[in-house]
Amino acid sequence: MDATTTTAAAVDLADPHLFADPGYHRLFRHLRENDPVHWNPEAAEPGFWSVTRYEDCQAVQRDDETFSSTGTNVLGQQRWTGDDGSGRMLTHTDGPRHTELRQVVNRSFTPRAVASLESYLRAVVGRALDEALDAGEVDFVETVSLLPVASIAAVLGVPREDWPLLLRLTTAAFGSADQDYQTSPSARASAAHAHAQLLLYCQDLMETRRRDPADDVATRLVEAQDAGVLTEEDAMMFFDLLILGGNETTRHGAVGALLAFTDFPDQWRLLRADRGLLPSAVAEVLRYVSPSKHVLRRATRHVELHGRTIRAGQDVAVWHFSANRDERVFERPDVFDITRGDNPHLGLGSGRHYCLGASLALMELRLFLDELCTRVASAEVVEPPQRLASTVISGFKRLRVRLRSA
Repeated sequence: MDATTTTAAAVDLADPHLFADPGYHRLFRHLRENDPVHWNPEAAEPGFWSVTRYEDCQAVQRDDETFSSTGTNVLGQQRWTGDDGSGRMLTHTDGPRHTELRQVVNRSFTPRAVASLESYLRAVVGRALDEALDAGEVDFVETVSLLPVASIAAVLGVPREDWPLLLRLTTAAFGSADQDYQTSPSARASAAHAHAQLLLYCQDLMETRRRDPADDVATRLVEAQDAGVLTEEDAMMFFDLLILGGNETTRHGAVGALLAFTDFPDQWRLLRADRGLLPSAVAEVLRYVSPSKHVLRRATRHVELHGRTIRAGQDVAVWHFSANRDERVFERPDVFDITRGDNPHLGLGSGRHYCLGASLALMELRLFLDELCTRVASAEVVEPPQRLASTVISGFKRLRVRLRSA
């Protein structure tokens, strides 16, 4: 479906194939201007509201009494049958229970804890880029695939030999709506199979950590079970959530960053000349690429917004990438500009559900851009990028590039 030629009223925003065409940005610009609280009628899944302006996205995410996270947190087929994580997982809880769950693993994601991984992760990035430069022409999606796996796996306590397995399973779980990533006859079956394998892997890892504790998240999940904070099933779902969130967002953010720099070569020259721009460049990548497309909330009461009545029990999609292109907040929002002085992007969420792994994600992207500047003089896109058909991730299936050494 081509979003550039289809009227907004006829488009199903829950259709993942809509997002395989970058023209969807024009559709959401139209919604921001003309229908900022948009009703998507029942189609492949139940009907839902969409908020697309920055101010409204912020308001919905920060008011968890009115817009609850305790249903399901993303669009998908689970909205028909119910989400097993409802009221149990970090992303599916509010209030005191959400705080309690964050405290289980918080110390593994503090800036100090994350900083201890810097030299290790810099070496991972450097090796991946050197291999790509030696090859000359590569699929950059594959080049950066192990960077986020290496970081989140180190935090979780996953052995090095299991990284490829987790990469394959997380790709299948998040990309199941795209036929190229399906491992079963249907998207739903493919995702379920991948999640089931991740849960079983976690169960085995926690059994290992019960016998041999370490300073990692897997051990903390075991400790939380012993303290009665988590059931074994809760702990397994927690692991599944962390490995998925820690892998997919940064991986596609790095690919999107390279593509943005090829589209805006003046920004590449600026960053190579001044590494002091790295923090603002990372912020601009998170705004412009917006790896996380949306989160879902459920209204707990009737509420009116822009003249539309959202009724209790109805779902509301908060489109982060649309908020990050809102002309009311960002000057020239469709321009990639690493010198933006004020960049209050929603690339890592906001409010109580601000990304748990934000410090890790920011460091990963900073190291990636720094090593890219050091080792790569220029990058040329050889074939048009193939984007992931997904309502959840602004991702890429393939990006063939030719790299030239610095």
